[in-house]
Amino acid sequence: MKRLLPVILFAAACGVLVWVTAKFTNWINGLPFVTYPADAQAEAAMNNAYAAYASVNQLLTGLATGLLAALGLFLTNGPKQFSRGRTLWLAAASALCVCVSIYWGYISSQNLEWAIEASIPTLDLPKLQWPRIVQFYAILSGVFFFAVFLMLDLTREDSTNASNT
Repeated sequence: MKRLLPVILFAAACGVLVWVTAKFTNWINGLPFVTYPADAQAEAAMNNAYAAYASVNQLLTGLATGLLAALGLFLTNGPKQFSRGRTLWLAAASALCVCVSIYWGYISSQNLEWAIEASIPTLDLPKLQWPRIVQFYAILSGVFFFAVFLMLDLTREDSTNASNT
């Protein structure tokens, strides 16, 4: 039962995260697009802004996918050690944050497509900005948890190697 409790707590935390994410997504998607007419010069600038927004979104999604791959490679490569359990929750938190970042990148790209289809002349709308902000901070949290996991895991290996010599 003692080993099952962390699994249950992690599953419960994931369930709460999914529920909060669904509620936040519903709130963001309910925000209105407030528009005003645009002239031809502003339309050309908006096309460039749309392209830049999409490029940043692709960059963040690519970085998140790469971080998830690096985490998987690190966890599956090399000898398995059973003392990793104390730091493994950091890897799980990193993976969870990265998955949240990828999700919000998807929502961000969807909202951008809707803005382009509706010819919205500005990107300064909460409906467009909130998903990108959440995407950025989620990947930043994932990088933080991954760095702490690596630091603890690599220094632990160094200390065990030093005691064996």
